[in-house]
Amino acid sequence: MRYVAGGEIVQTTSTSLSEDVIHVRSARPPRTGLVVGLQLYFPKIGEDVRRTGLIAEITGGTNPGFWAEFGEDKRGASRIAALLARHREVGDRGCPRFHTRVRATVRDRDGRTEVGSVTNISRSGAFVRMSSLPRLGSIVDLELIIPGSSERDTVLAYVVHVAEHRGIGVQFIGGTDEFRSRLDEHVARLAA
Repeated sequence: MRYVAGGEIVQTTSTSLSEDVIHVRSARPPRTGLVVGLQLYFPKIGEDVRRTGLIAEITGGTNPGFWAEFGEDKRGASRIAALLARHREVGDRGCPRFHTRVRATVRDRDGRTEVGSVTNISRSGAFVRMSSLPRLGSIVDLELIIPGSSERDTVLAYVVHVAEHRGIGVQFIGGTDEFRSRLDEHVARLAA
């Protein structure tokens, strides 16, 4: 999922989607009442949808982000409904995971830094093996160099799973278009 608000482009992850509304995870959500451009990716299906949405509500706590209501475009609503139905047919996991081994640094909002290793990755998130674990629901900076690239990427990530003595599962919620491009290329190589 990608959105553009106030000139800022953010690659992130949605948590809920219907033909009328979407909830987007975001560490810095746009203000309510703002109209934003949205691009929704359906990787398993190989399609995407561009819509505009009105920011209706900002959420915080364990589900930071925003709710956006789609415009009155009936064709766009029908397309989302059809893609959601096809998505359910091919399986629940929106983005398949692939085993990998990528060194990563995780920084939490309290300034603690931990070096770990990404052991599986998808277009929407990763599992990071590490010893000192941030808390569930926290937002961290995940820094890594995606194989095949010389660029160091830092992406905001939301901790969706904590596996004691093993590591954390994260959703990518604040990446750049360049990060998304490098990640897509890496995942495509892993899938081949």
